[in-house]
Amino acid sequence: MKPKVDVDRQGVVSSPDEPVITYPVLDENQLSSRWNLSPKTLQKWRSEGIGPPAWHLNRSIRYLLMEVEAFERKARVTWKSATGRPLSESSPTAREDAIKQMMQKRATRRDQVFYSAKDVVDITGLPGYWIHQNLERLRLGIPFYRIANGDVIRFSIEELFLWEMHHLRPCRYPVDRGIDVKEQRGHSPAI
Repeated sequence: MKPKVDVDRQGVVSSPDEPVITYPVLDENQLSSRWNLSPKTLQKWRSEGIGPPAWHLNRSIRYLLMEVEAFERKARVTWKSATGRPLSESSPTAREDAIKQMMQKRATRRDQVFYSAKDVVDITGLPGYWIHQNLERLRLGIPFYRIANGDVIRFSIEELFLWEMHHLRPCRYPVDRGIDVKEQRGHSPAI
């Protein structure tokens, strides 16, 4: 039986006995479908510093699920409150917290489960060519296992997640939209 992807829960169910795998990182399409927004709206918000903190993984934009959920909680509170904190702040320990959260969920599994490339793309939302193409996997350093005399390639979700957390870079937000471009570059008007 093939695993099924639940877009809302972002997990894979392979059988009734198998637990649902929730991958704690969302890409732009997953977040836009979660919030029923256009990906262009998310891009505009990100450029204006609105929304949860975004992370770069090569050229793709990723969002940590725990930061998305924290943003959703804060947005509900600050929408009702006049004195709210900026919503787009990322915790300094966000990546470490996400790793800890992922490992706590998987602590009950003693045996390691390996997934095919198609299942990994469905679960993680990573670009398919990163997983399917051998040269790209090697170039990026994506962890994988060769099984059955090297004929079959399989992946561990936990190791992929740790690899992704190690390679995420924060997106930079504009500090203040009211500052003139010349002031940002260090130019001052002549007196």
